[in-house]
Amino acid sequence: MNTTTLHPALASVSAAELLDARDIPCRTKHPLILERANLLAVGASFVLVNGHAPEPLRYQFEAIAPGCFQWTYLVNEDDFAAVRITRLAANPAHQTTLAPAALPGGCGGGH
Repeated sequence: MNTTTLHPALASVSAAELLDARDIPCRTKHPLILERANLLAVGASFVLVNGHAPEPLRYQFEAIAPGCFQWTYLVNEDDFAAVRITRLAANPAHQTTLAPAALPGGCGGGH
């Protein structure tokens, strides 16, 4: 996949770094994103592409793993968002992984 065709701001992002979640149903989207985040080593990152800014998911990450992830928007437009999610620290001692059950609610934007 040529990431530049998604958006010019993604020209420096490799296809391996990318998780394009725009067409993934909500019921499977959050668990897939959590799985990808759980695999990150400290200092590693991936770029999440979504049809809207995933702020509700960001707040949920912060609620269950405060201070463990950094979110850096590469693109934040009305119908397209790309955010680099970087692991800053291991999950808190009481939470070995980010579990989908720990995330209340849906996708927020209805996507």
